[in-house]
Amino acid sequence: MNKKTNSSDKSSNEKSAPETQKLSTQIKQAYQWGVIKYIDKEGVLYRLVSAPHDGEDAVWSLNSGIRSFEIQDGYVDFHGFSGSIYRCKFQDQGFSQQMLITILGWRATELELGNDLDLMPFALFLREWEAKTPRVM
Repeated sequence: MNKKTNSSDKSSNEKSAPETQKLSTQIKQAYQWGVIKYIDKEGVLYRLVSAPHDGEDAVWSLNSGIRSFEIQDGYVDFHGFSGSIYRCKFQDQGFSQQMLITILGWRATELELGNDLDLMPFALFLREWEAKTPRVM
């Protein structure tokens, strides 16, 4: 049982070599990242927004939603509903000014639709995740 995510994932020594290799090729590195809390009439959905490299011209991606995560020494692996895995170093949490402006624009649009969207520090996300059962898709 994974203490942080309440999932019953197999331990690494129970996986076969091909399965372990497959998992390692699916991991995407994120160099700037943060968690977005999306709130609508269905409830709360946490999503990861990240950039695959450093810099102002980085292409940002928004994952399908956080299904689970694993905290390791110095980083966290986020598992999305689509099967994606993003590895995020704690030291790289944060956004460029350009991305923060973009997120504020997303929030304004969602507020007009009767929804809400908030950027969360990882520590706050962790507290909320442990206190609530997140939406399952």
